[in-house]
Amino acid sequence: TSKSLVSELDALIAEMALIAKTGAQTLASRRPAAKATAPVRRSVKVCAKYGEQSKYFDLQDLENTTGAWDMYGVDEKKRYPGMQEEFFQRATDAVSRRESLNGFVALSGIAAIALFGLKGASTLELPITKGPRDGKTENGKGGILRSRV
Repeated sequence: TSKSLVSELDALIAEMALIAKTGAQTLASRRPAAKATAPVRRSVKVCAKYGEQSKYFDLQDLENTTGAWDMYGVDEKKRYPGMQEEFFQRATDAVSRRESLNGFVALSGIAAIALFGLKGASTLELPITKGPRDGKTENGKGGILRSRV
């Protein structure tokens, strides 16, 4: 046993000398690489439960499936109190003012485009309003400017 202990001690000293001599990087490169493990995929059954026996839509019990539509169709004072009615009246007034302002802006834009088409284009002397000029015609590609260059 003492011989095996001495041989283990000699091996350990030799390895420590090797580490000191070559550095820790060579020892790390001598170690076996860790195995790369792929992520484990588990199959999971996804199911949503609604009511009994996974029924999502029950033709026999439409009121519980879709809701009681008659309850929402009531438009009486006792359903909507006076304060709530006043609130909605004020809220819709703001929307109606905004819609009228948007209508005014749209009509103003149309009028501005029409006015420019009638008056502004001729004032700016755009070629489309002048028509063809006598004696000054284009001569092939590039027209008049090409002959001057």
